[in-house]
Amino acid sequence: MKKISVLTTNARIPNFFIYPIKINKALLHETGYDINFIYKPKNKKLSCDILCLMSIYFTEWWHIPERVVEFIEEAKKYCNKIVWLDDNDSTGVTHFELLPYIDLYLKKQLLKDKTQYSKGLYGDRLFTDFYHKEFGIVDETIYQSKPLDLSLAHKVQLSWHIGLGDMAGDILPRSAKFIRSHMHPQYPKVLQDVNGSRSFDFMFKGTRKYFRNTVSFHREEIGKKLDNMTQLKAVLRGRVSIPEYKHQMCQSKIVISPFGWGEIGVRDFETWIYGAALMKPDMSHMETWPDAFIPFETYYPINWNFDNLETGIKRLLDDDQLRVRLAKNGQNIYTRMTSEEGMEDFCNWFVRQIER
Repeated sequence: MKKISVLTTNARIPNFFIYPIKINKALLHETGYDINFIYKPKNKKLSCDILCLMSIYFTEWWHIPERVVEFIEEAKKYCNKIVWLDDNDSTGVTHFELLPYIDLYLKKQLLKDKTQYSKGLYGDRLFTDFYHKEFGIVDETIYQSKPLDLSLAHKVQLSWHIGLGDMAGDILPRSAKFIRSHMHPQYPKVLQDVNGSRSFDFMFKGTRKYFRNTVSFHREEIGKKLDNMTQLKAVLRGRVSIPEYKHQMCQSKIVISPFGWGEIGVRDFETWIYGAALMKPDMSHMETWPDAFIPFETYYPINWNFDNLETGIKRLLDDDQLRVRLAKNGQNIYTRMTSEEGMEDFCNWFVRQIER
């Protein structure tokens, strides 16, 4: 029996990330892996075959990077292998300076062309680099990760995305979340009917302004264009209660889900759960697992220069068959990846990736 320890926190998004490990502990045990979660590292707890370090645990350490290296060097005394689990939101914001000290680096989503990591991107993301170069958007403070040493690129591999997290439970009221956290975890079994009547043409909610200009630019530009589409019935600005948010999504034909700090967001999967067609910026630059984002099959891609945003919305509203097909395909993939077969797929993927 191999012992795998995961050093993590109780933060929201990281919990999405480790959720499939938690709910599959028994299945992983059957395949010869004993999973343990660590929240306060002590030498005895670090003793294992494979130690997985979630990057969020070290958030407050990065003002002294040497401290992280010292921790890794000390941890090596108690384990046979160290895997860095990069749970940052985007394809960027990496910690490649740790590659000489760890055995494996797993990230939720990766640029298909890894050589781009060696060049240095403005804002540390391919899309922020695009908005800087094409639209002249600049940040007050330029964020830059250490470029990838291509001789160590073989250590950088895929983990899995947050779509395997508890999406349905996340939008429950706080009291219901507490009850759910003490129940056996589960994925939603019944999704909203994609063929049902929907009163809103599209929905675009969420924060538009981020403190980094290159990140918020496309959200603000998309918002401006949608605000001007006054001939359509839309759900736009304004905070609402959780039940009302769910109701609005269930009543929307299309949900526009922009990039945030990263490409993939919780709203992507909520869109499928509640039966709407997903529109979001083109994601063909990246890879993730499970491979759920297939252009014109599970989502309608928005060009990064926005030139097909309005025509895309009109196309989906004029073509009910296409809109419903996108929504249904998204639901089918979500249902498959959270099914019993999907959990077996996850366990096989998890073992394959950490054993590289």
